[in-house]
Amino acid sequence: MLQVSTSTRTSTHRTLLARVTDAVDALGSSTVWAKSSGPHVLLGLRGREAYARLTPLGGASYGLAFRAIEAQTAHTNAWEPLLLVDDLLSVIEHALVAVDAIPAE
Repeated sequence: MLQVSTSTRTSTHRTLLARVTDAVDALGSSTVWAKSSGPHVLLGLRGREAYARLTPLGGASYGLAFRAIEAQTAHTNAWEPLLLVDDLLSVIEHALVAVDAIPAE
């Protein structure tokens, strides 16, 4: 008789959103929210629109882009080109420092 395992990868596979949220919390920011948007995770200050976008690039590399200046006034989804490519914690830290959500070292 064939037995099918009922375990799933979800118990060990954490989503990008969960990892970003945990990193924001670990860095000590309570003013930044995170939300999934397709393959990206958007970051924003509480009560405001998203200001940064994290993009998985493959392997352990992630990209950080900021919302285009004209997008902030026109309420569009335009993003600047990638500003930084690094590991996940580094791009999150840079995104938080950029809006003074955590102190720069």
